[in-house]
Amino acid sequence: MRTFFITALLLAGLQAYAQHETLFDDFSSFGAFGGPIVEIGSINGEVGADVGGGGALILDDLFIGGYGMGTSYPEITIEQEIDGEVQDVIYDIRLKHGGLWFGYTARQAKVWHPYGSLKVGWGKTSLLHDRLDIPSDRIFVLTPEIGMEVNLTRFFKLGITAGYRWVNGVNRLPNLDDGDFSSPTGALTFRFGGFGDEWDWD
Repeated sequence: MRTFFITALLLAGLQAYAQHETLFDDFSSFGAFGGPIVEIGSINGEVGADVGGGGALILDDLFIGGYGMGTSYPEITIEQEIDGEVQDVIYDIRLKHGGLWFGYTARQAKVWHPYGSLKVGWGKTSLLHDRLDIPSDRIFVLTPEIGMEVNLTRFFKLGITAGYRWVNGVNRLPNLDDGDFSSPTGALTFRFGGFGDEWDWD
């Protein structure tokens, strides 16, 4: 009798183990990608490009990973006293941020299909000059975007999107605030990798 109960308990345990659910049970395809990102936006009224890149794990139509972006193209002129004389000093404005990257691409079997992503990042802004130093600011950056993606090859996809870069935390840079860094954006996202699909494109 004892042997019967032990055997029954073992069988029940095996059955429970076989039915154990995991986070990835519902996903049918997996992949990964990496590539550069070019984002056009405005800083202090100057339109220019932020350049960076990212990579992510693909779970069916979803992806999750990380990114990094940076630029120092804009300038600002600040009136300062140097060696007892008031002068107009030109600084380069630097913006750097990186963090988590979430995305969704539906109907990937189609040559053209919807594409959307959300970047949640942290970084800093600073003013660059050869001789002078101004404290930098730690910032939080949120960038939602939506658009279309085209399958150029089975291993290369190009996303074309419009979005908005929202920046918070600029409070120590002279004559600049959050609004000078927050801006509508347009972006090109180059994704190279294995996308985990076996679809026939049409």
